[in-house]
Amino acid sequence: MYLIELHDKLDEASVKQMLPRLPLRWRLLMLLEHDVSTRTLSRPEQGRALHDSGIYRGDIDGLRAVAVLIVLLFHTGISPLRGGFVGVDVFFVISGYLITKAVWHELQHGTFSLVSFYERRTRRIFPALVVTIAVTLLCAPLILFPSERMTTIWTGLAALTSFSNIYLAFETLGKSGYFAADAYSQPLVHTWSLGVEEQFYLVFPLILLAVSGLGRWRAGAVVAATALASFLFGVWLTGANRDLAYYVPLSRAWELIAGALLVFAPLPRLPARMRDGVAIVALALILASAYRFHGGLPFPGVIAVAPVAGAVLLIAIGSMGGSCVTRLLALPPFVGIGKISYSLYLWHWPIFVGVALVTGRAPTVPEAAGLVLASLVAAYLSWRFVEQPFRKRQIGRTARSLWMQAGAACCLCCLVGLGILYATAKAPQTESDRLAAYITYDDRAVYRRGTCFLIGYQQTVADFASPDCLAPSTVKPNILVMGDSHAAHLSSGFDAALPKAHVMQATSSGCEPLVGARGDPSCIELMQTMFEQFLPQNKPDVLILSARWADYDLPLIAETLRQVKDKAGTVVVSGPIVEYQRPLARLLAQVASGRSEALLVDSRMTDQAQRDRDLQALVEAAGAVYVSPYRLLCPNPDAACTTMAGDVPLQWDYGHLTAEGSKALAQAIIATGAIPGAQTWQVKAP
Repeated sequence: MYLIELHDKLDEASVKQMLPRLPLRWRLLMLLEHDVSTRTLSRPEQGRALHDSGIYRGDIDGLRAVAVLIVLLFHTGISPLRGGFVGVDVFFVISGYLITKAVWHELQHGTFSLVSFYERRTRRIFPALVVTIAVTLLCAPLILFPSERMTTIWTGLAALTSFSNIYLAFETLGKSGYFAADAYSQPLVHTWSLGVEEQFYLVFPLILLAVSGLGRWRAGAVVAATALASFLFGVWLTGANRDLAYYVPLSRAWELIAGALLVFAPLPRLPARMRDGVAIVALALILASAYRFHGGLPFPGVIAVAPVAGAVLLIAIGSMGGSCVTRLLALPPFVGIGKISYSLYLWHWPIFVGVALVTGRAPTVPEAAGLVLASLVAAYLSWRFVEQPFRKRQIGRTARSLWMQAGAACCLCCLVGLGILYATAKAPQTESDRLAAYITYDDRAVYRRGTCFLIGYQQTVADFASPDCLAPSTVKPNILVMGDSHAAHLSSGFDAALPKAHVMQATSSGCEPLVGARGDPSCIELMQTMFEQFLPQNKPDVLILSARWADYDLPLIAETLRQVKDKAGTVVVSGPIVEYQRPLARLLAQVASGRSEALLVDSRMTDQAQRDRDLQALVEAAGAVYVSPYRLLCPNPDAACTTMAGDVPLQWDYGHLTAEGSKALAQAIIATGAIPGAQTWQVKAP
C-alpha cells in the first residue's frame, strides 16, 4: 500500500532521490512498478498486455508477409483471391500500430521531434520508392504507348510528393474505377496506398502531440472518436462514390487508427487456448475477406471492418503472449518475406504489368510463379542495397544530407519524366499510337452516361433522365434497350442504324435486367420500375435485354422472359459479346507495331462461347428471340474475330463497343432478320 500511495505524492525526480536510501527489495519493487509511458509510479496492471516500443515482434513481420502475399496472389489474376486488395488494409493496421507506439513512447518521454519523425519516414519510404519510379519511367517508352506513358509519368511524379492517390482519384481512375481493365496499363497505380499513409502521418502525429498530456485513457478516447468519425465518413463516401472513397485518406484513416488504438487500450491477458481460438478467427477473417470480397462490392465501407479487425486481433494476441498463429507467423520464412514486404509491394506491380502488357494475356500458372519469384528477387535486392543503407545511415547520415539527396532524386525523376513527355509530343504519331489512343476512349456521350446509363454505385434513380430516355414515340416503332453497360453500348448503334425507329434506353451498371436480380440498389430500383410500371403501361414494339451475362443468371432469365412476354411486341435477348484479356485497342496497337495477329486469338476469353450456346437454348425454349454478338463477330473460333469498324477499333477495352463498333454490330444483328420489321426501319441506300 505504501508504494501505491506514493503514486499521487512523488514526481519522478523525488523518486530518483529516494531510491538510493531505500532497501534493495523496495527499490526493485518500485522499478517494476514504474510505468515508462507516464513516468510515474502506478498500480501494476496484472493480467494485461502492454506494448513495449523496444521489443521486436517477429509475428508482425509475419503478418506483413501474409498481407503482401495476398496482394501478390490477387494481382497474378489466376488465384481465387478476388479480394486480395484487403492486404493493403492489413498493412494500414500494422503501420498505425507500430508508428503510434513509437511516437507515443517518445511523447511520454519528452523526446519526440517532428523533424526526426519525418526523417525516419523519409528513410523508410523514399529510397525504394524513388528507385522504383525511376526504373519504371526509364522503361516506360519501351513498353507503354503514348497515352499510357502520360498517365504513368504523372502518377510517378505525384507519388514522389505522396499525392498519387489524389491524382488517381480525380484525374484517372475516377473515370473508370480501380478495378477496370486499364489498371493493367498503369505500372504505378499501386502507389496510391503510400499516398494515403503519408497524408495520414502529416496530421496524426499532431493529434497525438495535442493529446499527449491527457494521459493514456483520455488520449485514447480522443483517438477513438477520430477513428469513429473517419469510419462513418468512409461508409457514407463509399455509398456515394466508392472510387473516391478507395483513395482518399479521410475514408481510410480509421484503418490506421484501429491499429493505433491498441497502444492506448491494453487488452486483458487471455488463457492460451482462448488466444489460439481468437487468433485463428482473426486470420480467418483476413483470408476469408481475400477470398470472398471482389471489386463489385462497396469497398471500403462496413465490410472493411472484417480484414481490419482480423489484423487488430492478431497484433493484440501477439502482445498478450502469443498463440499458435502468431508463432507460425514468427517462423523465418514469413519473417523474411515480411522484412522485404515494402520493396516487394513496390516492385511486384511494375513487373506484373510489364509482362502482362507484352504478352497481352493473363499468365499461366508457371508464368505466375515466375513473376512472383522475379518480384521476390527484385524486392530482396531493393531491401539489401537501397532500403538498408539508408536506414542504417550508411547513406544520408544526417537529416540535411538525406533531404538534399531526396530533393535531387525528385528533380532527376521530374527531368526524366518531363523529358519523356516532351519527346513523345514531338514524335510523329504512328498507326499503333493512333489505335492505342482508344484505350482512354471517352464513352460518356456514346453511352449517355449519367442520364440514360447510370453508374449504379454513384447515382440514384432520381438521376435517371426519363423524359430524354423513356419518351415513347407516337409515330415511330419503339425499341427499348434495357440492361447494364453491355446494353448501353448497343443503344447508340441501334439508334444510328434504325432512323425510322425510336430507340429508348434504360441502363445502369450494377445489375442485370432481370426480375429478382441482385446488385446495386439504384440499378435494382430502376429495373423494378421498368418491369412493374413502364413496360405494362407502354408495351414497346421491341424489347432488347442485354447484359454481361453469367451462368448463374440463366434461371432468372427464364423467369424474366415468362413475365415480360406479353409486355412487348417482340422480346429479344442479346447474348455475350467477345471479350479479351487486355483492351482490344491495345492489342490492335501491338499488332500494328509488328506483333502477329495470333495475339488477338491468344488474348480472347474462351468461356463466352459455351455461355452463348446455353443462353440461346434457354431463350428460344422460352419463345423469345436470341441474337448472338459473339458468333456475328467470331464466326471462326480459330481465327481472329472482327476487330475494326472502318479504321476504328470495334471495342475499346475488354469488350465495350465504340460508337462505330456499336453501329456495325447493330447493322449485323439487323441483317440476320432476327428482329421482326427492323430491316424496314433502315434507310435504303439510293
